Amino acid sequence: MKTRLQVLAIAAAVCLAAPAQTPDPAKPDQEHAGGAAPSAQTPAILRGILIDAACRDFSRYNLRLSPQALPAPAKESDTKTVGGNATASGITVDARTLDAERADAMPHQVADLVSRQSDPTCAIKGNTHAYALLLADGRVADLDEGGNTFADAAVKADPQGRAMLAGQGPGFKPIVSVTGHVQGSRIVASAVKVVPQ
Repeated sequence: MKTRLQVLAIAAAVCLAAPAQTPDPAKPDQEHAGGAAPSAQTPAILRGILIDAACRDFSRYNLRLSPQALPAPAKESDTKTVGGNATASGITVDARTLDAERADAMPHQVADLVSRQSDPTCAIKGNTHAYALLLADGRVADLDEGGNTFADAAVKADPQGRAMLAGQGPGFKPIVSVTGHVQGSRIVASAVKVVPQ
């Protein structure tokens, strides 16, 4: 009991001896609770691979894969025309039915169709609206809303990105430099630039 009272007396003496900390009205950036000024954090410059944040497979193996290539154009030898009819793999279709089917199926086959479909390797495609950064240590950090805007502009400014958006190239995973603050698994970005290779 006597030891407990001595500990309490020492603690009370330390509390009374410490000067009271009150905020200085001349320094508005001072916190009211503790009197310590917040530290000004300098932005970090991170380098990594820009990927689609909506991707479903963030495994290290999948993220290191190259983007899917564009599908090869159909060969003329796949379809044979005999007397106005088309034959493919043993199936014969008359010319009128073939024209009707093509008229129904072909209008959506535009040049950028492939760029608007997701890439299973997390490559950036035309339908990417949220971006993430694959860091050298294998961690994936999402970009904030502002960072997504900067990343979108960087993709559109890059020649490979413009080719992909026009349907003339596959999805891509550019190496980028991101300036910003890291907050957990998110980057509050103030700039995103594609690093020339």
